[in-house]
Amino acid sequence: MPMTEQSFSGPFVITGLSGSGKTILSRSLEDIGYLCVDNIPLEMVPDLFTRTADEMERLVVVLDVRAAGMTQRFPEVFHQLKREVNSLRLIFVEASPEILLRRFSVVRRPHPLRDSSLECAIAEEREVLNEVRELADLIVDTTNLSPHDLRRQVLSIGGGEGGQPALAVEVQSFSYLQGVPATASLVFDVRFLPNPFFEEALRSLPGDDPAVAEWLGDFPEVDEVVTRLVDLISYLLPRYAEELKANLGIAVGCTGGRHRSVYVADQIAKAVLEAGHDVVVHHRDKERWRYS
Repeated sequence: MPMTEQSFSGPFVITGLSGSGKTILSRSLEDIGYLCVDNIPLEMVPDLFTRTADEMERLVVVLDVRAAGMTQRFPEVFHQLKREVNSLRLIFVEASPEILLRRFSVVRRPHPLRDSSLECAIAEEREVLNEVRELADLIVDTTNLSPHDLRRQVLSIGGGEGGQPALAVEVQSFSYLQGVPATASLVFDVRFLPNPFFEEALRSLPGDDPAVAEWLGDFPEVDEVVTRLVDLISYLLPRYAEELKANLGIAVGCTGGRHRSVYVADQIAKAVLEAGHDVVVHHRDKERWRYS
């Protein structure tokens, strides 16, 4: 009896109808630490499980109708694997014919069974994979699922909500003279803050130098700006995580990208790290300008 809403761990074999979402499902499992292998010859599957014995519980093999012998030999191969790997689970992904037609018309890629019309190919694939479907431990119907909904279901399949991938945050400083980073989701302009450039003793020092940090920290408005930015970012991070965003870029800019933006970016990164997120800090233009 297929399990429709029960969480269980791998290893997994994923198969199903073309265009139903197998790729999204496998990539989502990959995001939470599974090793995913896609579209290998059927005869290589048993050997793959043998070679990856140490990582077997995190292994995902994706097969579809393109694999030679899939419709004729898969049940035999799967039963053999189940005898050797009792924890192996089969996930079958499907969707309604109307939805599959719509998806293929949007992506404009050919159906694997391309010797007939698209409608006939979809119907034929469903028929030839029916025996495979009957072996499934879990049937995932993506007819009414958005990609985000499917990813959330994958998180449940692959280990519950605790398996949700952590939001990786990149905080970088930059110079507006060199342009805004193209990959940043959040951009903050701090050119209105007091500028150490006009202090001769600080001009040549970067924003992460203790003397510059102390000078900037003595201004109440600098501390207030950092506090307000951290409060905003702290509010936004869980919302980005809820939307299953894997990476978030935060960019802080000033004129030269050496003093104010470096200091503020470091303060933001420290707060984000303390909030439990993975953080990478990058000062893109800190060394680009040299001052005499």
